Amino acid sequence: MSAKVSIILSIYNSEKSVKKTIQSILNQDYKRFELIVINDGSTDNTKKILAKYKKQNKIRIFNFDHNLGLAGRLNFG
Repeated sequence: MSAKVSIILSIYNSEKSVKKTIQSILNQDYKRFELIVINDGSTDNTKKILAKYKKQNKIRIFNFDHNLGLAGRLNFG
């Protein structure tokens, strides 16, 4: 049995690419993973797009109201 992998994806104002990015991760052959998506205070439609994935059991979504920066959000993840 393979080990479980956590994928941490920190995003900010990524409405143009976030759907394609998530779909690419979900379509991988390796299936024992969780995807942790950290929305770092996006001001575009990123949060709305992420809401469509909220019920998927492989994805955990964290939305923040302010932008902290990549290092800070990855540390959170």
